[in-house]
Amino acid sequence: MQDVSRHPIFQALQKIIHDAADAIMDIYQRADLGIEQKKDDSPVTAADLAAHKVILAGLQTLTPDIPVLSEEGVVAFEERSNWPMLWIVDPLDGTKEFIKRNGEFSINIALVENGAPILGVVYLPTTTEGYFGVTKAWQDLPVGAVKWQGDEYESINVREPREPIIAMTSRSHGPALPASLKNKLKLTYEQVRELPKGSSIKGCRIAEGIADLHLRRGPTSEWDTAAQQAIIEAAGGMLVTPEGKPFRYNQRETLLNGHFFVSGAELAPFVMNWYLENEEEE
Repeated sequence: MQDVSRHPIFQALQKIIHDAADAIMDIYQRADLGIEQKKDDSPVTAADLAAHKVILAGLQTLTPDIPVLSEEGVVAFEERSNWPMLWIVDPLDGTKEFIKRNGEFSINIALVENGAPILGVVYLPTTTEGYFGVTKAWQDLPVGAVKWQGDEYESINVREPREPIIAMTSRSHGPALPASLKNKLKLTYEQVRELPKGSSIKGCRIAEGIADLHLRRGPTSEWDTAAQQAIIEAAGGMLVTPEGKPFRYNQRETLLNGHFFVSGAELAPFVMNWYLENEEEE
């Protein structure tokens, strides 16, 4: 990927996400995280809300004509169904990890055009690692994916499978990698290891080529996957349904996703065939 560090859109998004991270980390240091329960019984903290305000204000200034759909600012489908382009935001992905204070949470910002994520930014406040991906040229941004940390930037790509196969698993949402899938992989790759992480960190680790696979069974929401899907695709990988189809966004009244997996092209057939053989496995 060409150098994006001086591109004004990238710099603006970087500042927005860094400012949101500052707001999150300020609350992270407090004894009281301001924890409440939403109507769906999921937790929300003062940090979720503070980051939401920062990101919303920043995006409205950057692109006043592009609406924002945030986990902390859901819009009725009747209104958002008319949006050909929108930002999809998770101000704090991994709220449960934030509450546990294990550091495994992130900020997700995605730009979606006609259902497809064309730009994604993910930032890890505790490690200061940032990921940026563009799948379709927009505002003269080059297509590709990059990781930054401080003043260091590097282009990233998914890797070809190698032993041991590293399977990212969820820190808080089980189950782990099914034994039947692990055994299927071991027919070709003798060593398969699992690495638990929280939030969209899992997908970013695959995008940067230090892991190979993530399987998610169970519900997620569109703001959980849109940004990492853009980054993963920009890095040459895929985030797809069991049938191998990429997620589309803001196309339905529900914002819930179905099952999905993340991998490079070489491992995708293993996972899709496993799904066909184990449709009822829990």
